[in-house]
Amino acid sequence: MDFKNWLLSEMPISKFQLAGQWEPGAKRAYGYNKQDIGILTNPKAVEKIHKIWSNTEYDFDFYFLRSKQAYLKREIGEVTPEWVEENLGVDIKPDPDKITIIFTNNTGTEKIPMTAWAIAHRLGHAIRRDKIFSQYFMDEITKDFRSILKDVYKINKGSRHTFGREDEKELRALAYAVGTMKSTRQENLVNFFEFVYELVAQWITTGRIKFNPLPRNLIISKKMAWGKNYDSKNSYMNDEEHQEWNQVLQGFADNYEHYLDSVFIGLVGKMYVM
Repeated sequence: MDFKNWLLSEMPISKFQLAGQWEPGAKRAYGYNKQDIGILTNPKAVEKIHKIWSNTEYDFDFYFLRSKQAYLKREIGEVTPEWVEENLGVDIKPDPDKITIIFTNNTGTEKIPMTAWAIAHRLGHAIRRDKIFSQYFMDEITKDFRSILKDVYKINKGSRHTFGREDEKELRALAYAVGTMKSTRQENLVNFFEFVYELVAQWITTGRIKFNPLPRNLIISKKMAWGKNYDSKNSYMNDEEHQEWNQVLQGFADNYEHYLDSVFIGLVGKMYVM
């Protein structure tokens, strides 16, 4: 084995395997567009994915399955080898020391190319039904962001049990304000759920979760008719109170990193279908 192959084998992604119809003459994309296919079949692009994922401490086996049978199976969550063989037509057994993810497509409203970040984001979708992930990451983020909306900006529409519904617009506005990834800078989130998966991607690819400071004035929405009109909420806090809440926000980020660490410990040895 040459040095490059040895180095890649020592990185967190132990297997990066294409399965199904990936030959150049394949007529059907089955959930992968030309850009996805170009990335996943390009050795340099795959090497770049390996390097970007080098910030995570966990080991992964990735299978990218392209077939008519697999295309219809999306975001299934945890599966057994028997389920995979019966429903996907392939024989894949999870390594007890790794987290195994089978990607059956790259379709979705976001239309993100299959880059290192997109793979990490999609992983979040694959594990969304995991109980620990749901209760100790998704629910906690929702609760914490609602506490900021209520206590800092005096917005109190939601409750712990109504994730991203009556206060969806406000939660997304807060995500745009404090999020430091491309999707929040461009205000390109379909819903608040997607922000949660973006935090997973940030943690995997950078090793941490990072927030911008809370704005004094939270812009809820922008209306472009007859000029720029903003629906916004002021915090009405003095400098000391504002600084304290930014420290709280940073504490939330630290907590989320610990929560994800606990989640991923529980994923080792399991297999998921995205």
